[in-house]
Amino acid sequence: MKLTQLMAEYVTFRKSLGQGFESDEKRLRTFSRFVGESAEINSVKPSQVAAFLAGCGPITRYCHLKYGTLRGFFNYAVTRGYLSASPLPATVRKPPARFVPHIYSREELHRLLEGTASYQKHKSRILMEPHTFERYCSCCMGPACGSAKASH
Repeated sequence: MKLTQLMAEYVTFRKSLGQGFESDEKRLRTFSRFVGESAEINSVKPSQVAAFLAGCGPITRYCHLKYGTLRGFFNYAVTRGYLSASPLPATVRKPPARFVPHIYSREELHRLLEGTASYQKHKSRILMEPHTFERYCSCCMGPACGSAKASH
């Protein structure tokens, strides 16, 4: 059976369950074009699937969305006897952490606030007096800095 025919059958099945399946349908069409629109379902190789998932850059959330879409499709194909095993990799790499927060110590916060005195309002595009900048920073940092600076 052609890959595109089975994908159409799978999309019809998912939509008959009442699912909004438009995004997944687009990802399946993208995979179909990647593998070749005339490909047979049993000719899809694990290396092709891995290359599609890897894309052109680092692992992203979109890679995980593609993996989830293909997992559903290949499970459908296996349970209906079109494939004996899924060509999907067993796992997909986790994306690197996007942001690692830094929690400032009290000493670091005090040094930052003390540095506001040397802030020069005309060296940047922000026209703010140093004491106003200090108040702004102390409000943003909240009570972690202690009430001594905030009450000045």
